[in-house]
Amino acid sequence: MSPDAASSKAAKGLQSISKWPSVGSDEVAVWGECQGSGSKPYQTQVDLSGPAFKCSCPSRKFPCKHGLALMLLRAAGQVPEGGAAQPEWVSNWLGGRQDKAEKKEAKAAAIAAAPPPDPEVAARQQAKREDKRWDKMAAGMQELSLWMQDMVSSGLANLAGDAQARVQWSNMAARMVDAQVPAMSARIKEAWQLVDSHPGWPRDVLVQLAHWQLLVDAVQRRESLTAEVKADVMAALGWPVDKAEVLAQGQAVADEWLVVGLRLMEREGRLMERRVWLQGLQTGRMALVLDYAQGGRGFETAWLAGRSYRCGLHFYPGQAAQRALLAGSNAADLVEQDGLPLSAAVAAQPLMRLAQRVAANPLQPVQPLWCANSRLLPVDGQWQLAWPRESSTQEEGNQAWAPVPVAIADDEAWRLLALTGGEPLQFFGEWEEGRWRLLSAWQAAPAANAADLQCVWQNQGEAA
Repeated sequence: MSPDAASSKAAKGLQSISKWPSVGSDEVAVWGECQGSGSKPYQTQVDLSGPAFKCSCPSRKFPCKHGLALMLLRAAGQVPEGGAAQPEWVSNWLGGRQDKAEKKEAKAAAIAAAPPPDPEVAARQQAKREDKRWDKMAAGMQELSLWMQDMVSSGLANLAGDAQARVQWSNMAARMVDAQVPAMSARIKEAWQLVDSHPGWPRDVLVQLAHWQLLVDAVQRRESLTAEVKADVMAALGWPVDKAEVLAQGQAVADEWLVVGLRLMEREGRLMERRVWLQGLQTGRMALVLDYAQGGRGFETAWLAGRSYRCGLHFYPGQAAQRALLAGSNAADLVEQDGLPLSAAVAAQPLMRLAQRVAANPLQPVQPLWCANSRLLPVDGQWQLAWPRESSTQEEGNQAWAPVPVAIADDEAWRLLALTGGEPLQFFGEWEEGRWRLLSAWQAAPAANAADLQCVWQNQGEAA
């Protein structure tokens, strides 16, 4: 469950009961106080139903080294079971988690059981609220369009030497928040990181601007959009969808879901975003579960890389829908099991599947992507993947593979090569604006069906 190798090493350094003034556990939780550099020890606690972690330390990793060390101590039999009442800070945290879970269940049940309101009244009220927000969003997006036109007219390459550019981009990001399009604010901040980051950065920035203009046009034409396309536009702009409504009305899909990719990202205000990519082993469907944790609170559900779970998911509205919610209130609804093996067939026709998803929803900035029989190669100081060409498209003298730039930390890339000896692998990652961020690698399992795969590498790099 460690987020990276550094956390594992640090946790082992704390695997001494002498560094824990007090520890305890019962059938529900494990807790302990670990003496740090300050005068007050860190309060570490684990809800075993998840497991879910919480610690008073300032670490942004989940779980932190203290939570890992506490579980290592428990596994070694150094944490007494029972005999001591839960400290107040533990019981308060567990009670808060239980209250939150019950409220979510009650809210979902109330929505499902409530009699339908008068459709005419509800429609008028909903339309009035939506029109007000759409007008505000449209004004903000029009302002964004004019700002982009000015940048293109001045030349994107000039951004690198413009001392005021950072301030202007920051101001526009703040303006998007005021216009109630928070997703655009995040995109602007992320795109600024591309400026002067590598030799070809103006092209990457231009690609971003083109996607933003597509959203500008979609907002202007919103009255002519279908309900599904409109839902995609709203999601791309950051229009929130009530989770209880998704659970009550979203498409339900039950399957054995294999965790094929995990990614942690740190947002402003100590907000951690976790992206969990799931591959349906029976339906063949991909799903994306987004989780958020604020101020070191920890995530509600523990998804473990390379593990499979029997559970139900409810998908958000839209075309080629990917984002989904766990059909249940907490981690207890996840049933980890030794399910079906991952078949090599998931990587069949990956570009065709990607093209179909992009055609259905071009507003989705991140897409899941598999590739079979490929190798990771260092080329001129950059990591690239040797994407195999289809034989029917090869011409005489051409290589049998095409170079695809990938996003991967150097230490992770070398670790992957060391684990596999450079042998061909099946890769999974996020395709994002012309770049592929690798999240996992898979290889044929020994002494098994040649079509069955096992995970040999999961990206354990730092949170991005």
